[in-house]
Amino acid sequence: MTADGIGLIYETIKSNLLKCQVLINGNYKDAEIQKVEKTNDSIKVFVYLDEDFVGTIIKYRLVTIAGKIFDERNDNIQKDNKRGLLTLFEYKIKEE
Repeated sequence: MTADGIGLIYETIKSNLLKCQVLINGNYKDAEIQKVEKTNDSIKVFVYLDEDFVGTIIKYRLVTIAGKIFDERNDNIQKDNKRGLLTLFEYKIKEE
């Protein structure tokens, strides 16, 4: 895939993602997408959870501006209020 092709996929993802929802202590809580980054062969979506997110995290999901679930990932982590947590969704792009 050309650099222009990767750029098109990057712009499409970046412009259509609205937020991340985190399932913490049995309830979904909204989190901002910190940044979307493009490399030579991947697109990375970074989500930062600040000290307000406290408890057991069992799922992350990326939500589009249309309200659809773009991606979701299960987890099982205990987060305290002493520091933030950075999580990453990475999409490798390759032509087969």
